Amino acid sequence: MPVKKQKSDDSQSSKISDSVINRSNVKLETHHHHYHSSTSSEEVAKEAAVSKVVISEDSTIDEIVDHYFSHNSPLKSKIYVALGSLFVVFAIIGIWIPGWPTVSWAVPASFLFSLSSEKLFRWTLTNDFFGSALFTYYSTGKTLPSHVKKIIATFILCMSSISSYFVWLVSTKGNGELINPVSWDGADPGFGAGTIIIVGLVGVWYVLSRVKSR
Repeated sequence: MPVKKQKSDDSQSSKISDSVINRSNVKLETHHHHYHSSTSSEEVAKEAAVSKVVISEDSTIDEIVDHYFSHNSPLKSKIYVALGSLFVVFAIIGIWIPGWPTVSWAVPASFLFSLSSEKLFRWTLTNDFFGSALFTYYSTGKTLPSHVKKIIATFILCMSSISSYFVWLVSTKGNGELINPVSWDGADPGFGAGTIIIVGLVGVWYVLSRVKSR
């Protein structure tokens, strides 16, 4: 009888221990879930607070950056930075070449930086070349009049075509004959002219389809 009683007591103690452990696990899981819920709520609240900021011409640089900048994967960010830098080069060229658009190239550059690099995005809004124009563009809700969009797209298309032709003429065709590609003896097989055309088409697409009209 004492042996049976001891076994009964051991079994009861084991059940009590299991019950205590299960309750502790439930508490831990509840606390863990509460922590994640709290963290998620804080992130949602932060995003909501940023989205509620009304952007206007009186907004600061920090407000505009916080409102429009978004993070992407490292690979996408590198691609966007590379393309944006190329657009910046074309935009700066327009400062010294009459008729070559500047802001038209800077707008897609700034957009690409807003998806990849906060530092470069902020620079596009504050630099001495086209910063004030881009600040106005973003502070008014990223909008342009419809006729201005068409003019910009036409400028980009024309200047890209002219530039790519001269680059092809000098660096690809060389002393060869126009109708005989085999005779072209330039150092560049056509990458320079092709790059200009591609960048120009991307700029036209962005201005006409991504920029809102007002």
